[in-house]
Amino acid sequence: MKDQNFIDITIQKGKEAKVRVEQEFSDMSPEQLNWKPSPTRWSIAECLEHLLISDSSYFASLEKVITGTYRMSFLERYSPLTSFWGKTLTDQLQEDVKKKMKAPKKFSPTSSDKPPDFVQDYLENLITFLDYISKCREIDIDKTIITSPSIRIITYSLRDAFRFLMQHEHRHINQAIRVKYMDAFPKE
Repeated sequence: MKDQNFIDITIQKGKEAKVRVEQEFSDMSPEQLNWKPSPTRWSIAECLEHLLISDSSYFASLEKVITGTYRMSFLERYSPLTSFWGKTLTDQLQEDVKKKMKAPKKFSPTSSDKPPDFVQDYLENLITFLDYISKCREIDIDKTIITSPSIRIITYSLRDAFRFLMQHEHRHINQAIRVKYMDAFPKE
């Protein structure tokens, strides 16, 4: 039962992310969506693309987990650092930024010239991600260990992955909202 409660809470956090994105960004012009505070800082579109890339990088593993075809590798079964990495990533990817981090190149946005319907692309990806999470209700999310899609020697439990990925979702939505409310942000 505790896994179902955790899954429910995780999905609720995901639904909150969806609502925030719909409310804040659905009616934006391409100029607003792609405006960057500086050449080295992300636009709203880049924040959402980063989340889309990051979340979808887990889809193949989650598909195998929910269909019963997932087989843990030797490293996933025996790594003594699984708990360490889960806790570390949960601590580092807090919703409220304690320390800025550089995204792995694999998860970096490709450009900031997205069309306005890119917000819908992000939302559809988030819905898919939440559906995968929902289908893990009968899975032992503490004993199912997966490998990071960005660094192949890092492993963590599904519980830890869901926890830090949902924190990560809100972290970058908060970042995008901060961009929207900057003084130089285009008003139309």
